[in-house]
Amino acid sequence: MRANVVEAKLYPGIGTGQPLARPKLDPPPELRRGEASVALICAPAGYGKSTVMARWHELLQHDGLQCAWLSVDEDDNDSTRFLRHLVAAFQGISPDIGHDLLAQLTVTRDSVKPLLESLAADLARIPERAVLFIDDLHLATHDEVLETVHWLINYSPRQYQYVLGCRLAPKLPLSGLRVRRKLLEIGATDLEFSADETAAFLSLRLGRHLADDEIRQLSGKTEGWAAALELVAAALQTQDEQQARELIARFTGTDRSVVDYLGEMVLAGLDGPLRRFVECVAQFERVDAGLAGCVSGEPDAAQRLAELQARNLFLVPLDRHGEWFRFHHLVGHFFREHYRRRAPDECRAVLIAGARWLFEHGEIEEAINGAIRGEAWPQATTWVAQSVDEIIYRKGYHQTLMHWMRELPEQWVDQLPEIRINYAFALAFHTRRGEVEAQLHRLAQIVERLQQADVPDQPAIDAIRSAMELQVAISVALHDEGIEARDRARDWLQRWPDAPAVQKGHIANVLGFGHKTAGDIEQGLAVIAQGRRWHEQAEGHYGLAWNVYIEALLHMKRGSYREARQVSLVSLELIGRHLNGHRAHTSMMHTVLAAVAYEFDEIDQAQTHIEQAMHSVQDYGPADAVILAYLTQARLRFAQRDAATGYAILHEGQALGAQRKLNRVVVTLAAEECTWLGREARYDDALAVALRFEMLRADDTAGGAAVSKLLADKASRIALRTRLRDTPARVLAVLAPAIERCTQLGLQHRLSELLGMQAVAHRLDDNMAQATASLDAAMRIAAPRQYLRTFIDEGPELQAVLEALAQAGSAMPETQAFIQQLLQGLRRDAGTDATSPSAASFGELTRREINIIKRLESGMSNKEIAESIFISEGTLRWHLHNIYGKLGAKNRSGALVAARGMGLL
Repeated sequence: MRANVVEAKLYPGIGTGQPLARPKLDPPPELRRGEASVALICAPAGYGKSTVMARWHELLQHDGLQCAWLSVDEDDNDSTRFLRHLVAAFQGISPDIGHDLLAQLTVTRDSVKPLLESLAADLARIPERAVLFIDDLHLATHDEVLETVHWLINYSPRQYQYVLGCRLAPKLPLSGLRVRRKLLEIGATDLEFSADETAAFLSLRLGRHLADDEIRQLSGKTEGWAAALELVAAALQTQDEQQARELIARFTGTDRSVVDYLGEMVLAGLDGPLRRFVECVAQFERVDAGLAGCVSGEPDAAQRLAELQARNLFLVPLDRHGEWFRFHHLVGHFFREHYRRRAPDECRAVLIAGARWLFEHGEIEEAINGAIRGEAWPQATTWVAQSVDEIIYRKGYHQTLMHWMRELPEQWVDQLPEIRINYAFALAFHTRRGEVEAQLHRLAQIVERLQQADVPDQPAIDAIRSAMELQVAISVALHDEGIEARDRARDWLQRWPDAPAVQKGHIANVLGFGHKTAGDIEQGLAVIAQGRRWHEQAEGHYGLAWNVYIEALLHMKRGSYREARQVSLVSLELIGRHLNGHRAHTSMMHTVLAAVAYEFDEIDQAQTHIEQAMHSVQDYGPADAVILAYLTQARLRFAQRDAATGYAILHEGQALGAQRKLNRVVVTLAAEECTWLGREARYDDALAVALRFEMLRADDTAGGAAVSKLLADKASRIALRTRLRDTPARVLAVLAPAIERCTQLGLQHRLSELLGMQAVAHRLDDNMAQATASLDAAMRIAAPRQYLRTFIDEGPELQAVLEALAQAGSAMPETQAFIQQLLQGLRRDAGTDATSPSAASFGELTRREINIIKRLESGMSNKEIAESIFISEGTLRWHLHNIYGKLGAKNRSGALVAARGMGLL
């Protein structure tokens, strides 16, 4: 059995007896030919929808189609569990599907979209037609589960078809499929048995023919309801002819009364031990001989299960080996409820015994779910407490813990504070800050209660307090409040020097981030090094991944781009080895690698890294990851002279920052917008943006722009763009303190950038000597570190000073060679044509781009394509420009012609 996957959910229930051939219910031609993308079989319980689906599964496989199966149960409203089993079902089509998605399940998330984006890429790589059957979909009520199914049936690659079985109309938008004639619908009327089918079915089950009048009575009273016919057949097997006639004459009424009446008749026909065995086994969604023997006390449970099968008593095999079984849902429900009403205490004892058996056999999730259903709260909470470290720190299944927390009574959770502590830890990486605060409030109440005891348990109180303060510090850091996070982390380390290593490792991450915010790079690196030792001591790989990411950011802020790259590559290896390729952390590291590659003018590499970075950064990434991702995306477009898409990407990032209340994201991306507007000589527009985001304010007395609400170095660049030509002397005055600050802090990249700006300002102030002196100082910093795009992006404003510096010569040959490299880059970019394949080509088409091309062929609008792959229209336009450039096309039609010529379509 695959880890955390119930294999029995991946195979169709093949029924309790030989099925009756019903050719009218064979797969419709539209499904077999691939014209219909979705078939919906919707009927009340007992109408045989699962039997029909199993028959379709068999026939379509015989037609040569790849088929997969997934049976939904109530526990699948834990979306993590549902997605694990969905991937397992798809892996029956191809074992290569879903590995990235499984890695992303370790992430606490607000949306399922990044997971489906990953799944879409995997599905698109399988060219053959395939059909996924999803049975009992009515049991799915969780929004993320329904969103997943909605995406599958509307937006997954067109070679996939879906057969959905449910009792009620699913809460899915189906109108579009109906309009496009892509939906087949089969209802209860279609599934009803005719009088002839009723006669044939009963003859098959009983081995004898009933009289015509008896067939007419049964057909009329059951109204073609398959479950009632199965129950009638089971009841009639123990009756002689006279008893059979009396039974047929007696029963009537609603569906429930029919089931109750006939169920009672079936149970009455069993001896006492077999009846009790049925009632015990029916309490569980699935059983094997071991579980059945445990809960029933039956010494030969395997023989009993075989007997139930032989007697067609509604026991459905769930796997190909005949090891796991379940009762037919409708009849199983009757057996369960009958036992609970007849012997409630005995029934509860059976549930608890079964849950214990599951726990002892490593079926942790099913055991806890079973204990919850049996309301065995002491057992359920104890098991959650015992398992929470494994779930949170090793597997990272935050969503599973969240599902249990919705079910467990608060008063029982409060008795084991470690559950709530770990729950708060999981929520700390969630964007809904209110939930974190609610959990911390409950923990504070627990502390207050413990303090009021006659003999307070001080170690327990201290453990809760230290955990609470840790969660607050982490939450503050994740909301990008770096200085406050730094101060809280310092206080925490002084207050809790003997805390567990895993906690000290996480607080070191927070402190390192705080030092980065303050620009204290050396202190930050020292703290991160100590934190790494704590993480390694505790084998805390999740915290270690954060530790290495913050180290990379510290190197970047100092301007040590090569070190940042090396650390990021080491981190990717760690993530792959210990965190199963944790997608969110992988994306974060690729934002660093993309930014470094861009700065080094390695455009192809930057493009490759940014593709991988965008998988999770929008929903999960912290502020720095979001900033680097959107800055690099936009800069790549500006470098290709596609300013419209560049600005659209910056605006999208600003909106995301505002939505997530990350003000630094908003301000940084707005400052970047001002920078590029200034490079285009759109000074009034740049000033308007700066004023709108309150980066600058109008100063009537000074008659210009004054710095407000922004660090001096950022404000310097805004001032440079908005007032450079009008008042270069004023710009120089603003630059001076910023340059001094960067010098003191050792921020080499920022320092070289500001010196370059200073050179341009001196040139515009008619002081070429000072201009070349400033630029020479910048080159001495930039050359050994390969800061290229910082100067190439400045364009003609800087080129004149560079040429003057080149003519004057340099005492450092390395600097002179670097100047020539910059001049070549400036001349190359000046000749770039956004529609030229040689200029826009970033290498081979990526998987995402091939997926988009295939959707272009379907005629979908930009909005529909963006929705189907969970990106904004602005990001889609960025991808389309990349695609057009790589294919040498100017529009959709040209791209499709080129793609067909390459065999992509």
